[in-house]
Amino acid sequence: MKKIALLLILSIFAVEMVNAQRGEVRRANRNLNRGNLEEALQHVQNALGNESTMSDPETHILNAQILMEIAGSEDPQHANLVNEPLIDAFESMKKAQELDTDNNNILVIQQTNLMLSEYFFNAGAIKYGDNNFSQASSYFMYSYQVSETFGSTDTATLYNAGLAAEIAGETDKAFDIYLQVAELDYDQPFLYSSLANISNAKEDADAAVEWIGKGRERYPDNLDIIFAEANIYLTTGNIPEARRVLEIAIDRDPDNPNLHYAFAVNYDQMSRDTLFTEDEREFAYQEAIKAYEKAIELKPDYFDAFYNLGAMYFNEGIRLFVEAENELREDMDFRAYEEKEKKIKEVWLNAQPYLEESFEMIDSDDQNFEVVLRSLRELYMRTDQQDKLEETNEIWKERFGSLEDEEGF
Repeated sequence: MKKIALLLILSIFAVEMVNAQRGEVRRANRNLNRGNLEEALQHVQNALGNESTMSDPETHILNAQILMEIAGSEDPQHANLVNEPLIDAFESMKKAQELDTDNNNILVIQQTNLMLSEYFFNAGAIKYGDNNFSQASSYFMYSYQVSETFGSTDTATLYNAGLAAEIAGETDKAFDIYLQVAELDYDQPFLYSSLANISNAKEDADAAVEWIGKGRERYPDNLDIIFAEANIYLTTGNIPEARRVLEIAIDRDPDNPNLHYAFAVNYDQMSRDTLFTEDEREFAYQEAIKAYEKAIELKPDYFDAFYNLGAMYFNEGIRLFVEAENELREDMDFRAYEEKEKKIKEVWLNAQPYLEESFEMIDSDDQNFEVVLRSLRELYMRTDQQDKLEETNEIWKERFGSLEDEEGF
């Protein structure tokens, strides 16, 4: 009889414990409905700490719902309740699905996951707007993964995850995501240019050309793909092919300053490539000048075009200067050297307005500030403009602390 009584007492105690934990779940739900998120979280965590309720899928669903409300709350007191509420909610919903073996909660699980997917997407959009692209990519990826649980294939969100990763510099992650997007046949021309550009950055020119070929086949008139193709040829040194592609692009969009700039860079490189004849390099030099000027005409604040054109003139002056010095050593013809000096100075003075304009455009904390300022200092030194040299020297000392008489770009 004593054993029976003891078993009965233990049984009653166990029922009371279960009821107590059920009570924690009810209190968590009640506080959630009232907006008392801190209390709701505490009660549901109590329930999850007990074996009887932690094996109940409904408890995990409720936990996820509370965490989503915390994530979406604008009340500052909720900000530090949980470090990553949406990710914790994601894990809770995975557990709920795992425990719901009889599918009794399948409808509420799908509805909750639908909400969770939207929460993740919105969080990703906010992080993207804040320029936190790495976090944005992660949230977009979670949104996509959650959408898969209720039978949706949200390729647009998956693409956003790849795009954010690419902007964040996480190119390996971006590439893997883009491959998934491509397999899903997503209608987005930028996908192919991104796959090509990343392949090109990995020095896999064959893969880059293959991706561009697929993009051109599907979107034959898309300028972004044409531009990416030209960029691949430029970086691999195939300048004639790059020029051919850019000519197609400019014919289709003659008022695009970026295309004229790319065309100028193409010819700029060609003008310095000794594989071409002297006449071909001179032709490329003149074409580069016209293309840079056209880019500036179309976009008067085009810093890269201003600086590159100034640098190109200056470097041409350096080339002529070295050539004249070598000839002087051979023939000692000082009169001829003086004539060449005049031409060299004219070329350097051609560089001056473009370098000065680019300096006006740049902020002192810009990573290119030092390069532009050094370029101007050397220009003023070589053209004997002492007043301007002193001005730039003062700026240099103020910014960098001491003078460094460095030559070249």
